[in-house]
This record gives sequence, C-alpha cells and structure tokens, in this order.
Amino acid sequence: MEQTTNMLEGAITSGINILVVEDEIITARDIEAKLKKLGHGVAGIASSGEEAMQKAAELTPDMILMDITLDGKMDGIEASMEIEKHQNVPIIYLTAHTDLITLHRAKVTEPHGYIVKPFTQRDLIITISMALYKHRMEMKLKIMNQMLSLFLKPITLEKKLHQALEMIVSIPRMFLQTRGSIFLIENDPDTLVLKTALNSSECPTVAVGQCLCGLAASSREVVFSDNIDKRHMLQQDGLPHGHYCVPILAEGNLLGVLNIFVREGHKYDAAEENILTAYANVIANALHSSR
Repeated sequence: MEQTTNMLEGAITSGINILVVEDEIITARDIEAKLKKLGHGVAGIASSGEEAMQKAAELTPDMILMDITLDGKMDGIEASMEIEKHQNVPIIYLTAHTDLITLHRAKVTEPHGYIVKPFTQRDLIITISMALYKHRMEMKLKIMNQMLSLFLKPITLEKKLHQALEMIVSIPRMFLQTRGSIFLIENDPDTLVLKTALNSSECPTVAVGQCLCGLAASSREVVFSDNIDKRHMLQQDGLPHGHYCVPILAEGNLLGVLNIFVREGHKYDAAEENILTAYANVIANALHSSR
C-alpha cells in the first residue's frame, strides 16, 4: 500500500492551488492538511456556494474540491454550474450522499471526479491525478481543433504561427509561463530563424546545435530544462526560467523548433511533452502542406 501511494505521489508533477468548498470547518481543515501534505497549495476555503463563486473568481484556483451539500440557497452542484460559465477549471465533487437523484444532477455538470466521504489521502492522490489528466486531454483536443482551423484561414504564416503560439501557452495549469517562440529553418539548414515570440525577447537566429533550441534541432528530440543551465548559452541574463524545446518535423525533415517557457524548478512531465509534440506535429503538417 505504501509503495503504491508513493508511486501515485510521483505521478503528480507539481503542486497546484486548490479551492476547498466545504461548510464543515473541521472537515475543511482536515482536507487542507491532506492537500498540503501532498505538496499542493490551498488557495482558500469557502463554506457556501455563493462564497465559492466569489473566491473562484478572485483566486483563480487550479482546481476546486466542491462539497455537493452546502448551507445556503446554492448547493455545490449549482455553484459548479455558475463557476463553469466563467472559468475553465476542473471540479471534483465531495459527497457523503450517493442517492441516484443527487448523482444524476452532479453527472449533468460533467465533473472531473468524485470523492465519497469519508476519504483517505490516497483517494485524494488518485482523484486529483486523474482529474488533472482528464482536463489536460480535454484542453489538448480543443486547442488542436482550433489550430487545425487556424491554419486554414487566409492570413499570413506569421499571423498563423503567432496565434497558434498564443493558443498553446493559454492552456491553464500546464505551462506556468505564457512565454514562448517558434523558430523555422529557412534558407540555411544550419540556422533557426525566429518567426514569432510571445512575451519574451528572443534571439533573431539560433545556430543548429547551439543553446537549447539548437540542441532540439540537431538531436530532433525534445530538450527540457528546469533552469538556465550551462546548455542555455544565449540570453543567460534573463529572468529565471526553463524550457521545453520541441523539434518541428515533417517526414523526418526538420522544419523548426517550438520553444515554450516554464517557471524555474518546474518538473518534467511526459504528458506535457506528448501534448507539445502533438502541437508541433500540427504546425509541421501545416508548413509541409503549404510548401
């Protein structure tokens, strides 16, 4: 049991901020302690549906643990429906009630998970992990569909790449920094040329094999760094950060590199790499078709 729990803890890549909605303060504090022990932050505690809506808007949590039964005019299901109108945040229901009517009402809101009281720390680990994964996959498909539509629009390639980059870094609770860039190979196969950048001052060109983007280009593999390490040869004086540098490949040919910034200390996540690679493939297919 202990070994399984340790493995599940390892599956959670980094702590997230969670809003706890629970009208029994002792239970709420117990949940808070369990979450902190797992390495998560507690953005706040709300005791009613109305307060949950207010704090969700003010605190923008990464996830909400929502008790279904709450004091006041609005229960947890109603509060969740209102929150989802304005925010794209995964919600996990906490409930001591498993009657069919309540479960049906909850099911209609399409929550990212359920936890039945009383629950253990292991229950939290499993449900939070699965909820985060489900939410990521939903966002992946949504962004991919948007990108596919984008590349069919009659606008310049630069605008398409810039809007695609904005879509990628907008994914909530994934990349921690809304910064990135896209480099392409143009006339010189040994030089990456900056085509678009978002909230960052990027090098206009990068030699293949130099710095992180150049290493991704030369190896044709994803390069990850959680800090400005010795491989980060260019612009080392910037704010602390890390990178996912993803080669853009079509039929084995290098077309460029997708560069996404992450906060310093951000842990590598295979799921994040897979999602970014999927986006790079969409860009690659669009570039290959246009050429």
